[in-house]
Amino acid sequence: MEKFRYQIFAVLVVAIILVSGLAACDSSNPSETSIPEASLTPSPQVTETTTLSTVTPVQSEKTVILLTSPDAESLMVSRVQESLESLAAETGLIFAIQEGTSLEVPANTSVLVALGQDIDVNALAASYPEVSFVAVDNNNAAPSGNLSVIGDPVIDQRRRAFMAGYLAALISEDYKVAALVPSEANTTEAALESFVIGVRFFCGICQTKYPPFQTYPQWDVLPVDGPAETYQPVLDNFENQGIEILYMHGDLISPSIMTAIAERGILVVGDQRPEASGNNYVGTVFSDPVPVLKLIWMDIISGNSDQKIPASTVLVDRNPDHVSEGRFQLFIEMVEDLQAGLIYPEAVP
Repeated sequence: MEKFRYQIFAVLVVAIILVSGLAACDSSNPSETSIPEASLTPSPQVTETTTLSTVTPVQSEKTVILLTSPDAESLMVSRVQESLESLAAETGLIFAIQEGTSLEVPANTSVLVALGQDIDVNALAASYPEVSFVAVDNNNAAPSGNLSVIGDPVIDQRRRAFMAGYLAALISEDYKVAALVPSEANTTEAALESFVIGVRFFCGICQTKYPPFQTYPQWDVLPVDGPAETYQPVLDNFENQGIEILYMHGDLISPSIMTAIAERGILVVGDQRPEASGNNYVGTVFSDPVPVLKLIWMDIISGNSDQKIPASTVLVDRNPDHVSEGRFQLFIEMVEDLQAGLIYPEAVP
């Protein structure tokens, strides 16, 4: 009996020890599993999200906009666009182009160049006084505090006609040259006068060596978009007079009349690029706004506008078969004198 008591006592002691050990295990396990070590390190995703939420948006960069009228001459559009892209890049501005006659000017616009007759650039400049505007090939534009104007319809026309006359006489063999201008244009009289002055500036009385012996230069007028019945007799007359080179005012240039001139073996100097030209096309005497735009660009972007400057005169589409490099250099020198005011393309009273 005594021995049995000792056995029970031993069993109780072992049981107490086992219960104590299990309790200790239970108290440690929850601590290890409920708070893993990895959870004490901040999550990379939480850090990235916090960083992105504190980024401040960057404001739009200042922009130069070229607004072109649908009727703007393609040659002028391409030259102005190319120049503006370069000027914008050089001065840290973004370039954009848009076609139309009006525009809601974006807030980040620094300069807007309006090219074409149909754009009311005066109203745009008045509506956006913080923007610098430039009007190109726009007879209705008037310079103001934030608007500069490149081109003068009368001066530019006179210079083109003068240089066309000078070039025609320069490349002719016997000074037999003529002009065709539109009968209804406001600048018809000025164009004819300056053409004649340009021819005679080179050849004086332009005395020919070979028949027919007439007074040169010759000229005539035609209605714009006139049918063949109107221009065929005029071209026949020029052919009978032995005309070598004909100055064609841009408003008269069309595929049909250009073909008729080519059939008569007459060379053509134009002041507007034709849709198609043959080997008889000498080149285009063009009023180019680009040199002036480059000249006043720093004034424009600094807000110093209120200028009106005639365009420069250049020869593009030059056919080297008719205008050699040497004669082309003479043309350039004459343009420089003309634009420097050393030569007047109009009659002096």
